[in-house]
Amino acid sequence: MRLAIILPWVGKMIPSHLSFTCHTMIGGINTATLLLVYESSERRHIPQACRTRRNVIVQELDDGGIAELHAGRILEGLGTGSLFDGNVQSKMDLLFRVAPSSLSEFKPSWGWVFAKYLHGYSHWTYTDTDVIFGRSIILIYLASR
Repeated sequence: MRLAIILPWVGKMIPSHLSFTCHTMIGGINTATLLLVYESSERRHIPQACRTRRNVIVQELDDGGIAELHAGRILEGLGTGSLFDGNVQSKMDLLFRVAPSSLSEFKPSWGWVFAKYLHGYSHWTYTDTDVIFGRSIILIYLASR
């Protein structure tokens, strides 16, 4: 079993306490990977602990890239020639810029939205910037056996 823990970030500065989340991923070094997806304007705010942890993948997208991924999957689901083709991405981008916390409303779809990053994982889940993992990841692994 290999677990991907998805954490996309849009909007204001990434909180410095994210370094604790990344640091505590050491408890799941053999079972879980944190996938931190952020937009390039936040590059300088990524904590060092997130950049150096072996089981934390830091994936940078262009600004608006998270909205683009969401919109692309929505349009894919609607099929080609949809009436919404020209508006979905710009509206998603506006939504995430004006109300970054609205990204959390899409959590149930993240396995679908970020599917291209999830190859090689048997399971996925999501998290927030203020979660401390420790050895709880090992318990998840043992419970799934």
